[in-house]
Amino acid sequence: MSVHIHNEIEIATSAKDLYSYVTQPWLWHEWHPSSKSAKAAHSFLAAGDEFTEWVEVQPLAPLPPRMKRSIAYTVTESVPFHTWEVEGEMNDGRVRIRYDFEEKGGVTFFARSLDLDVTGLTRVLLPLLKPKMEKLSMIALTNLKTLIQARSGES
Repeated sequence: MSVHIHNEIEIATSAKDLYSYVTQPWLWHEWHPSSKSAKAAHSFLAAGDEFTEWVEVQPLAPLPPRMKRSIAYTVTESVPFHTWEVEGEMNDGRVRIRYDFEEKGGVTFFARSLDLDVTGLTRVLLPLLKPKMEKLSMIALTNLKTLIQARSGES
């Protein structure tokens, strides 16, 4: 069973500034609720580079059980200010994240797609996880917009 989540948002910033920020996974925890931290060997991640992210989800929220995952990613596509894509592996599945950027008149149209394919217990919990993931994904983009626009002095 796989999950596909696609969200789009307009952010009042340049594609260059947005791309420069969101392609630093060690900053994802500032705007994505599931991301806890990330580490990479390089400060600029191009195709072929690798990094690790630690995520945490709470499938039975508000109940306390949490699922923690370490995901090893490889950047598969990097076209500065246009596209950035990574593929990751974890102990019970694979994930692909793609960012697309289109700047028009000082506003960047940002699209984030996530494809997840899991096995084992995570697959059993997927019907509970998917709606939460969809909600968190939109919350993440709203957080990103607020953060980026606050940094540029716009609201």
